[in-house]
Amino acid sequence: MSSEGAKAFIARWAAASASERANSQPFLCELCNMLGVARPEPTRETGYAFEYDVIEHHPDGSTTKGRIDLYKRACFVLESKQFQAATRSRLGNLPAG
Repeated sequence: MSSEGAKAFIARWAAASASERANSQPFLCELCNMLGVARPEPTRETGYAFEYDVIEHHPDGSTTKGRIDLYKRACFVLESKQFQAATRSRLGNLPAG
């Protein structure tokens, strides 16, 4: 990816609203495109998908159904978090690159 493309990506997402649910998947798909890597698949059977079902096992023996925002088998687990306004102001203080 060119530096212009990376700057456009950063500018686009720097202006995004702080909504985890609305922005997480589009952001990650665009990030994959920018990095030139495969995007998550629409099916979980591949082991690379959004909203991957998991079962949490608790010390008392109970279980809870949960989901991982993005999962790639044998590679990573990613949990998206809402972007905070305070973080946005701190990032604005970073030197131009």
